[in-house]
Amino acid sequence: MKTLDSLEKVLNINIPKSILKYIDGLEYELDDVGMSNSKVVIFEDYILKISTLSFDIENEIRVYKALGNVLPIPKIIEYVNKDGMIFLLKTKLKGKMLCDEYYMQRPELLFKLAKEALELLWSIDIKNLDLMNTYDCIMSFGESLNNKGCLNISDSDKKVTFGFNDFNEIIDYLKKNKKDDDLVLTHGDLCITNIICDNDKIVGFIDLGLMGISYKYHDLAILYRSIKYN
Repeated sequence: MKTLDSLEKVLNINIPKSILKYIDGLEYELDDVGMSNSKVVIFEDYILKISTLSFDIENEIRVYKALGNVLPIPKIIEYVNKDGMIFLLKTKLKGKMLCDEYYMQRPELLFKLAKEALELLWSIDIKNLDLMNTYDCIMSFGESLNNKGCLNISDSDKKVTFGFNDFNEIIDYLKKNKKDDDLVLTHGDLCITNIICDNDKIVGFIDLGLMGISYKYHDLAILYRSIKYN
């Protein structure tokens, strides 16, 4: 663990005073578990997320406002957008990630909790939620990235993209094989690193930047991939 004195030097970032008042003097660790593009700092009771990308953090704030009272997710303490950097301070859920060795060594319990996590998300009434992240939304975003030259098949996970020569082929395949929408609340990145548990109970969900209404199999596919890789 390190103290705040070194945090700003390590990150080369000036942390806003409205956030410093909560974390000044506290020990911290830098997150090296997830695959987020953001910098994530872990304190005993708080999580500080720092990013230059506004979409995921702004969506996380929308999720908290819409679902903070009905879904077990972190509470937002402070939000600051300063000089192109976005700072989000939130409470830390207490427990173990579902990727923890305790669960990996107990596959029946792991699958039980993974199933309960899905059921909990799917139990939320989406009728009046303004949190769209549907198949069409994802396809449109992916196609725009591909058109800008941001996607390179050589950088992709070959266990997922095998059999395709480029992303044009993938996009064409997905368009031709689109299923009817079966819309539910999805986490959007339901890796087992983003499900927090305590023994045999779900504590809650973290990393909510992609949470929204989407096709049911979105979360199932990511969850399957995450369990298999871990």
